[in-house]
Amino acid sequence: MKKQAWAKTPLWLTVGLLACCLCSAWLAVHGFYISLCVALCLTAFVAYAIYRYILHSARAMAQFIWSVRYSEFLSSPAAHPNAPQTLPEELLTEMQDALEHYRSNLQKKESQLQYFQALANHIDMAVLVYAPDGQMEWINEAAKRLIHMEHPRTVDDLTEFHPNLPEKLRTLKAGDLSVWQIKEEEETVQLALSGMEFIIQGRKLLIAGMKNIHSALDSRETEAWQKLIRVLTHEIMNSITPIISLTELLTKYADSLEGDEETKTEMKQMLQTIGRRGNGLVRFMNSYREVSHLPQPILKLCNAEELLEGVLRLMQNEANDLHLSVPAVALRVIADKEQIEQVLINLIRNARENEATQITLSAGITPGNHLFLRVTDNGTGIEPEVLERIFIPFFTTKPTGSGIGLTISRQIMHQHHGSITVQSKTGEGSTFTLLFPVV
Repeated sequence: MKKQAWAKTPLWLTVGLLACCLCSAWLAVHGFYISLCVALCLTAFVAYAIYRYILHSARAMAQFIWSVRYSEFLSSPAAHPNAPQTLPEELLTEMQDALEHYRSNLQKKESQLQYFQALANHIDMAVLVYAPDGQMEWINEAAKRLIHMEHPRTVDDLTEFHPNLPEKLRTLKAGDLSVWQIKEEEETVQLALSGMEFIIQGRKLLIAGMKNIHSALDSRETEAWQKLIRVLTHEIMNSITPIISLTELLTKYADSLEGDEETKTEMKQMLQTIGRRGNGLVRFMNSYREVSHLPQPILKLCNAEELLEGVLRLMQNEANDLHLSVPAVALRVIADKEQIEQVLINLIRNARENEATQITLSAGITPGNHLFLRVTDNGTGIEPEVLERIFIPFFTTKPTGSGIGLTISRQIMHQHHGSITVQSKTGEGSTFTLLFPVV
């Protein structure tokens, strides 16, 4: 191994001190006292030189360690070229090279850390990193938006978001996966909670991932209903069309059939009934085609207050039952204005059919920064067993209803990447909320 050049200085100083000591001893034995004084002075000078070298080496090493510990590279021993140097230049160069190498590796790791933190903050899944004792280590931006909290210290601080969440996190194991539902003031959140664990520097840490799958489940359900409606309408239309055609043909040839006039008349009446019911069924199925063939929305930036005012002017009647409530701050939403107006009109009509005398159109922002439009009425309300099925196609409680109004409304909100929710109490009224994604 090649000897470092800066190692020669302490070697020569040590040799010089040893030589001075031997010379002083020899002079003392032979009685050369004047030369002995000179030799002792020279020995003291060499000893002082060694002391200064050790002192400056210790200071340089302490400064080097301080620079490494606190990553303060500007205060390194060789960072000031104009400062007096009492150590060999080769030693200072070696120390500076070591610091540069350490700084380069540190910057590389910090860049990687920033990259992975930016990546974790960019994903839409909430990520929480915490210790088994509940001490919170780190959360990403999606988690902050979900729990409406910037810097929770422990998992117990999440009680404000949901009282059962701390217990779920404490009992979460690696590989666990569960789905649970949280109802907030303005929106319903369905969370998929998954867990994993890892050990870093001897410490065990847990990672909890929470993703809002409400929109995904809603999309799957809507897509399933669309496919079902397409199949049903196709099969029913293919079956009913020949029946209508044969009915019309038999009606034409009924007069040429043998038998008395009364029998012919009854037969024609029955055929006309079949044809009339068949045509009614065709019209009925055509209305359901609207659910699966809605046009794609033309999204534009709209003023929420102007949108609600337009609906109010259009739907206001002599009863003057419509009212508007919007915040002083201008709210903007990216939406297809005509389609959202149609949704609001459907909700107003439903409220009036449910004997509402006061209907309020309002807008606002949820704690999760989602813009919402709301229709609140004081009608008869919706029974709990009916409330769960009002968005299902074909379902209606009205004798003359088609059961597609709320289904179309839900489909429109789905195409806007939003959702529609309802809260209702029997005898007190209902509240429908249109929730739009964050702009």
